[in-house]
Amino acid sequence: MYLKELGEEGIIRALERRFALIRHPRLVKGIGDDASVTVEKAGKALLATTDVLIEGTHFRPHLTTPYLLGKKSLSVSLSDIAAMGGEPFFSLVSIALPPKTKKKFLDELYDGISDCARAWGVIVAGGNTARSRCGVMVSTTVIGESPLDEVVYRSGARPGDVIYVTGAVGDSALGLRTLRKHGLKALSRGPFKNAVLRHLDPAPRMKAGRTLAKARLAGAMMDISDGLAIDLERVCERSGVGAVISLQALPLSDDMRRYASSKKDWAALALSGGEDYELLFTSPAGEAEIAAAGGKLGIRITPIGRIVKKGKAGRLEITGEGGLPVRLASPGFGHF
Repeated sequence: MYLKELGEEGIIRALERRFALIRHPRLVKGIGDDASVTVEKAGKALLATTDVLIEGTHFRPHLTTPYLLGKKSLSVSLSDIAAMGGEPFFSLVSIALPPKTKKKFLDELYDGISDCARAWGVIVAGGNTARSRCGVMVSTTVIGESPLDEVVYRSGARPGDVIYVTGAVGDSALGLRTLRKHGLKALSRGPFKNAVLRHLDPAPRMKAGRTLAKARLAGAMMDISDGLAIDLERVCERSGVGAVISLQALPLSDDMRRYASSKKDWAALALSGGEDYELLFTSPAGEAEIAAAGGKLGIRITPIGRIVKKGKAGRLEITGEGGLPVRLASPGFGHF
C-alpha cells in the first residue's frame, strides 16, 4: 500500500496504534489531537505541538516574503495551542536551507518569527539548522500550558451541541488563488488584498481559545487548517457523532462576499480551502452566552450547524438553499 492510498488520517491512525501501548503516568493525550497533553505538575497540563512548512508543498518563495513566512511558520503552531485552550510559553525553531541561500533571507525570516513570538509572549528557546538540497523547510515546536481540567479536545462534541466558527472562512483559499494569479502585487492592490494577507499572515486565535476553555464554553475544539469540512469530520470522528451545517450560515468576509457575487465555486473555497486558522468548536451553551463571549473578545463567533447522532450516510451533512444537500469534490487538503 502506498501513502497516497492510506491518506493522512490513515497514517496518523497507524502511528497512534503503533505507540498506543507505550504509556507514561504523565501522558494524558498523545497522537491524534492538535497538541499532546502531559501532566506538568498537580492540576497543570503541558501542551506541545509541532508543524513544518516545506517549500513547494506549503509555500512558494515568489508568492510570499521571508518575513511573512517566518510569522506564519510560528503562527500555525500557536494556533494548535489555541485550539486546546492553552497559553504558549516557549518555541523551538528548526530550519533547513540550501547552501546558497542569502543571509538577508535568513535575517528577514527570523525577524518574522521574532515579531510573532513577541506579540504572543513566546520565547524562542532553541532549535536546529541543517542543509537542504531541495528547498527551504521551517519547523516550529511550541510548548504551552493549561489547567488540566480546562484542556479542550476534539473528542468532546455531543448530540445537540451547536457548531461555531470564529471570524470568517475561505479567505485564505481566496487569497492563495489571487496570489497565484497576480503575484505579490496583490498584497498592495486589487479587490481581495485582505484575503491575500489572511493567507500570508494568519493570526492565531489565542485569546479566544483560552477564553472559551476557561469559561468551559467549548465541548470540542480544533483550528481550521485543512478545511472546515474535513476538520469538522475529524471532530465528529473523534467524538463518535455526526454534524449538519448550513452553507448559508457560513461567516464570510467582505472580500469573499464580493467574490461569491460572481463566482459559483465560493462554497468550495469556504468549506474546503483550508489555512484559515479560525477556531471550530462545539458548545452546549446558549447562543446568547457565546455571542456575549465574542463581544468581549471583539470577534465574530457564528453558529453554523448542530451536532447530531452518528448516521449511516456519513458524519457530515451540508445543506444549501432550500435544504438541498451540498456535495464537495473534496472536503479539504490532504498531504497524501
